[in-house]
Amino acid sequence: MAKVKKNYNDLLSVLIVLIVTLAPSISLEAFGDIQLNKYFNLEFIIIYFFSFNRFKYFRAISLFVLGIIVDSLIGNYLGISSIAFLILYKIAIYQNTIQVRSIFISEWIAFGLAIFVVYVVVLSMFYFTDVKTDIQAFVLNFIGSFLSYPIFWIILKYSFLRLERFSNDKDE
Repeated sequence: MAKVKKNYNDLLSVLIVLIVTLAPSISLEAFGDIQLNKYFNLEFIIIYFFSFNRFKYFRAISLFVLGIIVDSLIGNYLGISSIAFLILYKIAIYQNTIQVRSIFISEWIAFGLAIFVVYVVVLSMFYFTDVKTDIQAFVLNFIGSFLSYPIFWIILKYSFLRLERFSNDKDE
């Protein structure tokens, strides 16, 4: 009788995405002026990473619902975060199917292209809904997100590879 391997990577990835997407709205209330999300968008980095690496619990419907929850918590128009998450998800899935992942630099540039498209769409939605936005803040956030992607990529890849090795060694 074959043993069934327990792989907790997918469940851990869902937990990470929930914490990352819900933490900024909660930390705004708890910590006040300390807002790391001004400098980089960890939500986009995490969603792109897990969508690109084909974790099985990342589907469009779950990201749509998560975006609605985030919008209701931070006070955006409902659907803005959902659209951003879905665009990021679809671009990551498409880039994965055309095999961008052969070298890291191409994945990194593809991430930059994906978040650029998302920021343009979000800025245009804010423009059409007459929400005042600081374009300089968006540009700095884009640059910070793009430059910090390799750091988070290394941390996440290393962590999930270690977890996978640990679970495989434990099963043997």
